[in-house]
Amino acid sequence: MGTPELSLGGKVAIITGSSGGIGRTLALGFAEAGASVVLVARTAAELEAAADQIRAKGGKALAVPTDVTDGARVSEMVARAVKEFGRIDVLVNCAGGANYMPLLDMGQEVWGETLALNITGVYLCSRAAGRVMVEQKSGSIINFSSAVATAVVANMVHYSAAKAAVNQFTRVLAAEWGPYNIRVNAISPGLTDTSHTREVMGPDLFELYAKAVPLGRAGQPEDILGVAIFLASDVSSYISGAIIPVSGGPQ
Repeated sequence: MGTPELSLGGKVAIITGSSGGIGRTLALGFAEAGASVVLVARTAAELEAAADQIRAKGGKALAVPTDVTDGARVSEMVARAVKEFGRIDVLVNCAGGANYMPLLDMGQEVWGETLALNITGVYLCSRAAGRVMVEQKSGSIINFSSAVATAVVANMVHYSAAKAAVNQFTRVLAAEWGPYNIRVNAISPGLTDTSHTREVMGPDLFELYAKAVPLGRAGQPEDILGVAIFLASDVSSYISGAIIPVSGGPQ
């Protein structure tokens, strides 16, 4: 038995939330690791720009503007991916996010939108891509959780609840789809330096939280890329149901 390679050569990966931030970094990194990448987000222009960047380096990319909270659109996206590349080996559910908001100021619309983006989108994309993976008898699903799924952060009850749901969704689906040789894992980032995070937190709060990280800094999207490639590759073929923190140390 040979040593498995940390490579994505020949694999087809769908990455949601890939128009910017962590998702875009993953899309570019997966392509450099050899994957054909399907980029998914709501913003068409930014998706096409990222796809063009991949193609300019000789990679294969398909941009499919999609609202991951819309089941019909998600099914169409997966069908396009299969038509273009013939299979789906990896699904990365990276789309998500929320703003700070006290519960007493939170209308039901905000609550519903936050859960739709952060957990319903994971369900819809996993279900649609999973149908393909079950037929193939293979696949790797990588969900994005967050440190706030277990840490207590005031004014983030909506986001915390959604990400806690992602954790349990990951564990249960790993058990349910294990017999089909489909692995389901989650990455749980801590404070990560993206334009959205800085905008939501503001510079003072961001720096305060960054100094509290044991490694002394906020994470960069590139810090998450290696873990994602590991989970997508055959090197991690016996890992399923894991929630892997990428947070610079316990806090």
